[in-house]
Amino acid sequence: MKTRYIASLLVLAFATAGAPAWAQSPDNPLGTPAAAVGKFSRNYAEAVRMALPPIDSAELARVMERVRAATANEKPLAITNSAELEKFFSLRSRDPDKSGDFVDAGDAVYKFEPKAGRIYVAWRMTDVKPVARSTFTRRIKSIRASHDALAQKLGIPAEQVMFTDFREILTKTDPRAATPTAATAAGTPIMAEGGTTTLLRAVGGVLVEGSYLRVSSADAKRMSLVKATWPRVQLADGAGRALRAPKDMLDDVTKRIANDSRGVPVSVRMAVVLRPVDPDKPGVYVPSLKIGVEPQAIKTADGYRTDAGQVYYSDLLQDSPPFVDASGGDSAGADKGTAPN
Repeated sequence: MKTRYIASLLVLAFATAGAPAWAQSPDNPLGTPAAAVGKFSRNYAEAVRMALPPIDSAELARVMERVRAATANEKPLAITNSAELEKFFSLRSRDPDKSGDFVDAGDAVYKFEPKAGRIYVAWRMTDVKPVARSTFTRRIKSIRASHDALAQKLGIPAEQVMFTDFREILTKTDPRAATPTAATAAGTPIMAEGGTTTLLRAVGGVLVEGSYLRVSSADAKRMSLVKATWPRVQLADGAGRALRAPKDMLDDVTKRIANDSRGVPVSVRMAVVLRPVDPDKPGVYVPSLKIGVEPQAIKTADGYRTDAGQVYYSDLLQDSPPFVDASGGDSAGADKGTAPN
């Protein structure tokens, strides 16, 4: 029996590694100032005030113009239909006209949604043998190079890659499942089965929610998973006009956190992002404030309890509803593996 160790990318995706130089600054106006990150407080108004991105409405309008200019020359992914996808990944042809449906191609299962720029290919691999992590470390460079090459071949612009994460896919075998007489599994080493690269996307320097590329490989020559959501980005009507600054939501956000948290200290983190408007309108986005609320762990008789946090949005358009809850749909929020040493 194998226990697969799973580590998650930060669902809030406020990372700035790989972003343009201005976005890497601790004073990045699109995100929570560095001094407020990780601070817990019961003073919800103060916690929200410290977490608010400092950008004002005039600068936000200039950022949206930059986004609009960046989208003007956008190109779709190199794959535009299921037949091209089969050829691209050397899949056995089955029913290339069934865009949007899962297709069993024998050694792989795939799905392609051209309007959403959504690709899913999972290979059936039965001969992958875990190796020692020290052995796998020597493979990482070539695996990452193969993932970078795939991204380029798919037509993903390097300037839109805001953040790159690489994780090992780790397993540990419990000999007690196969050998009931085994005394313990404590000495069984953790092994590596492959690696996963995830690219998060930004357009005009603003994170595009739910848009990413994930590639998993057993080695540099064999992929086990390709999953992407990379549509052409279009701003919704009015997204460049009549904008409100994050500070305009101070009271609404404070009231919601106070109502939800009920006296528990919380850490608040925010970022200006592009939020997809509607699943039925892929590629259409509005500027929005993404709000993450993390409760502080509570000491109990048995140790510590950490309640689930919350993630929601407040659109940065005048007269928008106060909040839009995160849908929990397709995102880059979870990834298998652990960061390499």
